[in-house]
Amino acid sequence: MDRVDLHQHSGGSSVVVYGQTELTRDLYEARDRMKGVVIHNAEDVQPHELKSDQPYVTYRQGDEIIRIDCDYVIGADGFHGVSRKSIPKGVLREYEKVYPFGWLGVLSRTKPVSPELIYAKHERGFALCSLRSQILSRYYLQVPLSDKVEDWSDEAFWAELKRRLPSSVAEALVTGPSIEKSIAPLRSFVAEPMRYGNLFLAGDAAHIVPPTGARGLNSAASDIYYLYHTQR
Repeated sequence: MDRVDLHQHSGGSSVVVYGQTELTRDLYEARDRMKGVVIHNAEDVQPHELKSDQPYVTYRQGDEIIRIDCDYVIGADGFHGVSRKSIPKGVLREYEKVYPFGWLGVLSRTKPVSPELIYAKHERGFALCSLRSQILSRYYLQVPLSDKVEDWSDEAFWAELKRRLPSSVAEALVTGPSIEKSIAPLRSFVAEPMRYGNLFLAGDAAHIVPPTGARGLNSAASDIYYLYHTQR
């Protein structure tokens, strides 16, 4: 097993692991301190008048249609959201590479096997050990696209993960019931332009990379950072 010494190779810079669960919690708390409102269970979300100086967004809650007037609309609603689809086909360009396998991911309420990411290359396929917090772990296995979540019991997942890990890591692995389990088809995807009128795409709405090392989360955060400082 080879260890990449990030401290050494980054010139002594600090490396921060900021789990998605912790980041989400901190964002909610920050929004509460700002007296902001987070709207859940909004249905039929639709942006309007994006090329005008007065864009707005509508959504439905129950039988009521609610309108929010905006200066800008930030389309951070993921790959399947409505924001990118609101850009006319004659304007929008999309580039995509789909990989011939998927990642079976499990989230478990178990202590991470390591405080660092572990990438395993094995003849049976790739494996990844990562962490969300000190009590939440995220693990992945490369599987055929023909596999279904129902094909994988928790016991089968842990057994296969141990096969693909170095013996010293497999022996230290703490297993437990899965909280979430899904198979993600892997793709690389880029859409352009990221701006259409006063609509700005961000995160998975604009670009997707395979989920290795939180590159998607970091690039999404970078989008918001530059949007915030540009529009202040």
